[in-house]
Amino acid sequence: MMKILERTELCFPELLNTSCRKTIRPQSETMISYILLSSICLLTVTLKLLVIISISHFKQLQTPTNLLLLLLLLSLAISDFL
Repeated sequence: MMKILERTELCFPELLNTSCRKTIRPQSETMISYILLSSICLLTVTLKLLVIISISHFKQLQTPTNLLLLLLLLSLAISDFL
């Protein structure tokens, strides 16, 4: 029994819980996932900043509703940077 536990990677090896086995993914799949998720985050932040700059630059967009939207998007953009 212990030989089987030593060969497989468990999620929590200190607990010896054999019901949770760690999945080992290929490095290429992991890198593609990281690149895809990083691209989505970067695109989100860029588009939020584009909206903030657009509302700040064009005076006809500065209605009370858009200024509230600008404040909300600014707080979201700041939280993305954190």
